[in-house]
Amino acid sequence: MLRGVQSALNAVGRNDPEKPLLSTLHLIRHGQASFGADDYDRLSSLGEQQVRHLRDHYARTGQQLDLIYSGRLKRQRATAAILAAPSIDDVQDHSAFDEYDAHTLFKVHAELTGIPLSALRGSGPPDARAFQRRLEEVGRQWVAGALDRPGIERWPEFRSRVANGLEHVMREAGRSKDVAICTSAGTIGAAVGHVLGLDDDASLRLSWTVFNSSITRIRFDGTRCSLEVFNAVPHLEAQADPRGLITFR
Repeated sequence: MLRGVQSALNAVGRNDPEKPLLSTLHLIRHGQASFGADDYDRLSSLGEQQVRHLRDHYARTGQQLDLIYSGRLKRQRATAAILAAPSIDDVQDHSAFDEYDAHTLFKVHAELTGIPLSALRGSGPPDARAFQRRLEEVGRQWVAGALDRPGIERWPEFRSRVANGLEHVMREAGRSKDVAICTSAGTIGAAVGHVLGLDDDASLRLSWTVFNSSITRIRFDGTRCSLEVFNAVPHLEAQADPRGLITFR
């Protein structure tokens, strides 16, 4: 198992003689999805714009990706497709990078508490802050095992799935490669938690801070890996008015 280390990995530059020994994993959160719509699992027009800014940022800075993986959700695949154009033909789907099933967890939590999902909406559109508060409560209950039901992925299973997928990609990447994984906030939290050896609660809390289309970078070789960048949005901050571009949902 690869472990997070405090080492010289973070100090190695792109033109450093040691670079051939190192590869970089770019964990990309999907662009903004369609919160409040009948089908959440698709990019909004803003989400598409966020990812185009990321693609253009990579082109402008000379960042070349050798391979792109994606979870199987529509918002993840659409993000990968935009990021891949026009130079990468093949995006590899991998179930390890699917997000956890928040909708089902919300339903189980509603059954246990008697608080209906409709309370999040009221008489108007869903309240993003109320949704976030409920998401955090549901997440804590899930990690504690209170929402375990037959057929529902348990937190330890989710965390193990993500970790195994991450290590598979690292093993397959080889040296001096830049590999992107287009995924979701919960998956990124679990992945960073795995690399840094964080506990379950800390890994989950990380996921609540991840911006749409953000970049989290991990440097690695065959035996070591290290978090280099977490939750960066330079492609959005560089725009004339980034305030409306930097979103959580």
